Amino acid sequence: MSDSNHKGKEWWSDAKRIEVVTTWLALGKCPLVSACTGVPEGTIRQWRTQPWWKELELSIQTDTDQELDSKLSKRIDRALDVVLDRLENGDFMYDPKTSQFVRKPVNMKDTNRVMVDMVDKRMLIRKQPRDVQSQEAVGDILKNLAKEFEQMAKKRLKDVSESITQESNTQPESSEKLQVGVQELPRTTEANS
Repeated sequence: MSDSNHKGKEWWSDAKRIEVVTTWLALGKCPLVSACTGVPEGTIRQWRTQPWWKELELSIQTDTDQELDSKLSKRIDRALDVVLDRLENGDFMYDPKTSQFVRKPVNMKDTNRVMVDMVDKRMLIRKQPRDVQSQEAVGDILKNLAKEFEQMAKKRLKDVSESITQESNTQPESSEKLQVGVQELPRTTEANS
């Protein structure tokens, strides 16, 4: 970047450009950025099309992300210290008999929840799968299930075909059924009618 930027009769320093980009990231609208920084809207719009704008924007965002990460890391460390203290020494409880605060051991349910949450977060940070089983184990389970379903389907088809075969062996042929069930009706002659 050069030491200054010329537009018309005005010269803008690098510090002013950094201020404009930072203000843009915070506000996101040219009129507001112009009002806050004193740089005309047209100049801001032109600057936004320049390659240095994206580079500066990325640099400022990276710096901001690092600062935020540092702050979060400090708070996470403090929270972990508190959790560790509670797990080792127990929760604070007021004892009305002695009129003092005492430490009561943390119950198993809360201890388990803390442990599970911390293990999950550690696995996410390390980019490990959440489940204890690996992807290969899941694949093996799915293959075994597929084989069992296939065997069940074959058994079902075999049972159905056997029942059809048994029914066809025990039932008389269809022509015999019709002969047994049909009675001949007497014919009437025209003279009788």
